[in-house]
Amino acid sequence: MSEQSSKSFLIPLSILAIAMVLAIDLFILSLQSQPQVIPHLGLTVLVAQLMSLLVFYKGEICPGQRGRLIKVNLTFALYWMVWWGMSFSSSQPTFTNVVCLCGLSVVYFIWKQPKAEKLRNSFLLMATLVGGLGVLGYVMLLSQLPLSAFAEYNPMAPILAGVILANLSLVIAKSRLQGLIALFPFVMIILLVLNAAVMFIFLILNGLESAVDSEHVFAYGIYFICHLVMAAILAIHSIRKWTLSVNTLFILLFIGVCLPLWMVFI
Repeated sequence: MSEQSSKSFLIPLSILAIAMVLAIDLFILSLQSQPQVIPHLGLTVLVAQLMSLLVFYKGEICPGQRGRLIKVNLTFALYWMVWWGMSFSSSQPTFTNVVCLCGLSVVYFIWKQPKAEKLRNSFLLMATLVGGLGVLGYVMLLSQLPLSAFAEYNPMAPILAGVILANLSLVIAKSRLQGLIALFPFVMIILLVLNAAVMFIFLILNGLESAVDSEHVFAYGIYFICHLVMAAILAIHSIRKWTLSVNTLFILLFIGVCLPLWMVFI
């Protein structure tokens, strides 16, 4: 995809990215036998928002780049508004409400950041604190789940997807922070290895005999094959020193946000 076309389709591409995350999250919810109104990918969006805040706070970006990245971050409100509305159907919506309101607040702080540097930095610092509160609320949500649900709600997978979403947001916004963008593939590879290691440890602690059940072999197989596919894509780009394009990042994001999906079948 050319630079000119990505600029022309900035908003549609941004909406497509967050809509894909939302659609997969809702699909995972629909597959649960006893649906719990807990967003599997809420941490994904929070991580992307916090990384965007880091760019706004520390990155040397021109007003044009700042404006484009603000527009990309505005689309995250779609995800939070849908889940906030759905949280009222839960018998215990408190923590889900907190997470959604924190996510929406971060969107607002980014949108309304002042032009004056000192005031803007204070605004962004407040947004970071609110985002941190959202992460804490998400952790509290996960703490209420039984250990058997760990594979499905393993936080490493959404963190990985969040890094991919942050990278995609910067590329869509045509950010010129090439040094930061070049670090993303290495961070993704590290998170892939950590996620695979965490799941392997979980399998050992949970009993390997459960993993060889015929009903589970397919799900675990697809899960780890997805890791290999993502690792291969990242390795090729790193070895050849290619930058991750919008198309490639969409593929990685799709694979990443689908990781919790396969664990629903466990």
